[in-house]
Amino acid sequence: MTPQSRRTFLLNAARGAGGLALAGGAVALLRRAAGVPLHQIDAARCTACGLCETECVRKPSAVKCVNDFAKCGYCEFCYGYYYKAPPSDDPQNLVCKQKALIRRKVGDVQFEYTIDESKCTGCGKCVALCKRFGNGSFRLEIRRDLCKECNRCTIGAACAPLAILRQPYRPA
Repeated sequence: MTPQSRRTFLLNAARGAGGLALAGGAVALLRRAAGVPLHQIDAARCTACGLCETECVRKPSAVKCVNDFAKCGYCEFCYGYYYKAPPSDDPQNLVCKQKALIRRKVGDVQFEYTIDESKCTGCGKCVALCKRFGNGSFRLEIRRDLCKECNRCTIGAACAPLAILRQPYRPA
């Protein structure tokens, strides 16, 4: 066996690392295409009980609130944003104590509600109030880029209404 130069060794190592990266990416794409089961929240069964925040092995939780803008009424008074009328940005009147919900005026009397995922803990308080009194546009979702894909989801094990299912991936 002839000795390799340092340059040849580094070149071969880089090629090997690149090949492994490509293979890993291909496996990830094939898993999604093949419908490998992933943990997902069934919005119809979810009661926004708060377990997503406390039971997830990740801190803060991999579960985040999302707003379905197609369902949202863009209301001046959003039940997921405020506790009581009249609307006021007084911190005591806001549902989300982490200030993860952002309210932005988009018309004369319309407001857009977006979620700052870096602040959202997945507690579900805004989701519960939006479902109970509003139009249900807020929902909880497991973020694929944050989830550790445990073999047994700790939230799913604690979830009484069985809202967390392991099924082929389908974007909500």
